[in-house]
Amino acid sequence: MNGQFLAYLPLLGVWLIAGSALVVIDIRTHRLPNRIVFSLYPLVVLALVLGQALGGLGQWPQALIGAGIWALLLGSVWLVTSGKAMGFGDVKLAPVLGLSLGWFGWDIAAVGVICAWVLGGMFAGLAILIGRASRSSAIAFGPFLVAGFWTALALGPWMVHGEFIVQSG
Repeated sequence: MNGQFLAYLPLLGVWLIAGSALVVIDIRTHRLPNRIVFSLYPLVVLALVLGQALGGLGQWPQALIGAGIWALLLGSVWLVTSGKAMGFGDVKLAPVLGLSLGWFGWDIAAVGVICAWVLGGMFAGLAILIGRASRSSAIAFGPFLVAGFWTALALGPWMVHGEFIVQSG
């Protein structure tokens, strides 16, 4: 098994468990609990430190830029719309998702936030088209933030650089 993949397992494990919980909770309640979101900050930092110790190639400056990209974009939307376009839980979750993706490059973090918006927009458009929602319907955005993370992790390096994070051989 590739050593790089093993280095990323702690981070993937954190997001597999916490991300799944957040998706289910947000779909059911339209809330992202602070207890889970705020616990992700030290868990992700610990996972990144452990991954680096295991030979991961991530970089802290890129990770911080990724956190800033996500925080700035989602925070700006929340601020400009006075919280009508999304909940503050999404804003609190954004930096830790950006930090995680930024570990692989600020460009991968940018792809992640774009993927979240595209996926959320496609879902909303389809829901409106089939009559399950209207333009004023509330749709949980947390699942699309998490989906944007996984999409960017899986496809972002290929989209940006024409390669995957973990190379075979």
